[in-house]
Amino acid sequence: MAMQIGQGRERVLSWVGGVMVALMVLAALAAPWLAPFDPLKAVAPSFGDPAPPGLPFLLGTDELGRDVLSRLLYGARVSLLVAIVATTMTLVIGVAVGVSAGYLGGWVDTALMRLTDVVLAFPALLLAIALAALFEPGLGTIFVVIGVVSWTGVARTVRGEVLSLRERDYVTAARALGSWPGRLMLRHVIPNVLPTIIVMGALSTSNTVLLDAGLSYLGLGVPVPTPSWGRMISDSQTYYRLAPWLMISPGLAIVYAVAAFNFLGYGLLARFGRRDGGS
Repeated sequence: MAMQIGQGRERVLSWVGGVMVALMVLAALAAPWLAPFDPLKAVAPSFGDPAPPGLPFLLGTDELGRDVLSRLLYGARVSLLVAIVATTMTLVIGVAVGVSAGYLGGWVDTALMRLTDVVLAFPALLLAIALAALFEPGLGTIFVVIGVVSWTGVARTVRGEVLSLRERDYVTAARALGSWPGRLMLRHVIPNVLPTIIVMGALSTSNTVLLDAGLSYLGLGVPVPTPSWGRMISDSQTYYRLAPWLMISPGLAIVYAVAAFNFLGYGLLARFGRRDGGS
């Protein structure tokens, strides 16, 4: 009975996260049709005096007279694009380092894990700020910066899985038959750590959303006037008493995105973990 309840919770958690992520993706893709106004143009005569939520501006307008709902929807496109591309870079670097360190061992493992420890010694946001400040702000810079600072957790987790897998009978047999190490890693090791990679990808995406919002808040994200949730919060600081909706709307959007990917990731983690434990 307890196992059935646990499995039910895992299923619910993963489904809730999946539905939340799907809704966010649909809203971002349909932004040109869902957004009632142009997110870059002033559509209300409220320059310097944000309009409160109401008709026709459901979430109000900002200090420049731009519709907050429209900017929120278009900001979702930027956040999701950064999340997908930067997380992909994170996974590529992390899996490459983790698989190489775990399977090859020896000095390769020592060197790669010491490099991982060095990167881990710096707070991710501070390291991202330092790297982003060296280059011109833009999407390409955000992709590279987040990918460079976020791969360490993936590498350590994958390495731990590979250390166990490399001693399995089928890997030992393939090695005895003279299979090239690269072929072994691609055909036998990586496919068996794929569930872990998927889970780490979902969990890393929530961290990517937060890093992107933090960099945009500090003015190191996508350049203006492109809508960005972090930039929207930064621009609304002056009006946090007179127009709190300017901060609440993008803040809730960030919370929603982080919760969605965390629900999905932890739901998948519990399901894959239970499946592995029962096999």
